[in-house]
Amino acid sequence: MPSRGIYNGSMIAMIMMIAGLVVAFGGADGAAAESIDDGGEPGTPVCCGPTDPWSMRLTGVSRTTASSTDDTVTPEADREIRRLLEAIDVQTLALRDFVSRVRMDTYDDLADETEKRFGRVYMVMPTLVAEEAPKPDPSAEVEARKHRRAAIVFERSIEPSGRARERLEHFVLDDGVLSDYDHEAKRLVRRRVVEPGDRRDPLRLGDGPVPLPIGQRSEDIVRHFDVTLAAAVPTRIAKSAEDVVGLHLVPKPGTEMAENRKIASIDLWLVGEDHLPFAVELRERDGDRTTVRFFDPVLNAGIDEAARRWLEAPEVDPKVWRIESK
Repeated sequence: MPSRGIYNGSMIAMIMMIAGLVVAFGGADGAAAESIDDGGEPGTPVCCGPTDPWSMRLTGVSRTTASSTDDTVTPEADREIRRLLEAIDVQTLALRDFVSRVRMDTYDDLADETEKRFGRVYMVMPTLVAEEAPKPDPSAEVEARKHRRAAIVFERSIEPSGRARERLEHFVLDDGVLSDYDHEAKRLVRRRVVEPGDRRDPLRLGDGPVPLPIGQRSEDIVRHFDVTLAAAVPTRIAKSAEDVVGLHLVPKPGTEMAENRKIASIDLWLVGEDHLPFAVELRERDGDRTTVRFFDPVLNAGIDEAARRWLEAPEVDPKVWRIESK
């Protein structure tokens, strides 16, 4: 039986959240990662003080890695957690746009099957109010963030059976509306994730229904997650993971992610001195998981016309397309 697809709002939200989580930790301005060998996987078609360690102040219980059972934190782990979290605030002021090739693996625990999708992710940020004032008016900052746009385009998939398919799937999040374009089925589904007049930021971690924490502040991560260092990248994600570090995020009890999204944990892995996105994995409590591997990520290099068209949510011919609003 084929593994579950991504044709529902919950899974789409997780896809966009995963992509955003990694970029929030990126530290390079305008840098691109070197091409990463994926061990033969098919490519995408061209289309604090010593007595008060940082991690203990963040979580109450610290670990050196996600798999460790020792509740003590080493000075090295404390410094690493502090360094990665503080990078979020630096990136908040620097991030303008992001483009990357991606491979997304969706694993169905019940069927014990994995489906792979290949494509690209595009994100554009507005000018942040925070650049002009250290403590901008909250309402003004929320208003600016409402205009962030993100898109994911999948062009090819590999089914659990190993069969490869060319299929164009296009997801756009803009102005509180998530548009899902299935070009093969000629079907467009628009989901309003934030009502007009709602002051919530639909992309803020732990606040909106589609949390995409690009340009977020470290305090938002800390508020909604217990933060520790992640374990090594599993070989099923990448056979080689040299110079890769990561964070292990566990939703705090009572938060929206823990209660409504059934998320058990999120692991973020970054590579190199510039902390470029390497991979991210979201695990659900029922054993399902979604993994995104990033290739050739580029930060703040501008969005060309070919990429910009994917960030638009175009109108379609209702005589040809089936259009649904939810």
